[in-house]
Amino acid sequence: MSSSRRDFFKKVLGTGAVVAGLPACAPDIDPSPVLDVPTPGEDGIVALVVPRYPDLSRTGGSVTLRFPGGSGQENLLVVHPEENVYAVLSATCTHVGCPMGFDGKEAVCPCHLSKFSITGAVTNAPATVPLKAYVATYNAGTQVLSIALKSGDTTFPTVVNGTLTLTFEQFPALRDVGGMVSGTPTGYGKRVFIFKLEDGTYSAVDSVCTHQGCEVGFEPSVEGLLCPCHASTFSKTGVVTPGGAATLDLKKFTVAENASGVVVTIA
Repeated sequence: MSSSRRDFFKKVLGTGAVVAGLPACAPDIDPSPVLDVPTPGEDGIVALVVPRYPDLSRTGGSVTLRFPGGSGQENLLVVHPEENVYAVLSATCTHVGCPMGFDGKEAVCPCHLSKFSITGAVTNAPATVPLKAYVATYNAGTQVLSIALKSGDTTFPTVVNGTLTLTFEQFPALRDVGGMVSGTPTGYGKRVFIFKLEDGTYSAVDSVCTHQGCEVGFEPSVEGLLCPCHASTFSKTGVVTPGGAATLDLKKFTVAENASGVVVTIA
């Protein structure tokens, strides 16, 4: 790999080191050009005036959105496969965490040639886990692309004033020890898990794996949460299992019970 391509990888990652596992001579596909953007506001909307960005405005183009360090928002790959068609995906490959590129039709990992459709589905190994897709709306009249970072499941409660309320009537599983509820609340934009533990208390944790940001899922065989990307495991309280790829616990939320249900403080 040329020194200029290595420098490009470093710029995208925002670090001084190339991602682990990057081959000495990676395929001749670069990560998408980097566009630094401000931290989104409370509404979680990122608005791009597309003509301002030549790498994105041309059909077949793409950019990587990079947010300020400490914002907690992962890099996003914004692609323009067809006229007036845009898609937004995680910019980090689920295989070994390389920054993604775009070949005009599919998202491509420059490290090992994993490919993904514009919906995030894997179309070529070695990656096996899809990229996260974000809701994006393009207004052809104003030429503004709006990306909703905090959109959620329409059937799941919305975060209101920093709290997520789940009633026992709507989620009866939370009445029983061992019960679990999960969903992506609008106003947060990431899946959360709520458990009623064996001692009768509650636990609520984020789904973002602390290794490379993949979404964890509940796995009965480990009696906790499993990351499908690199098999890191976590307890129902978010505590990481030693010996896996992840070394940090999942983000935890405060939970309070009342007569009608539970209230999770999302912060």
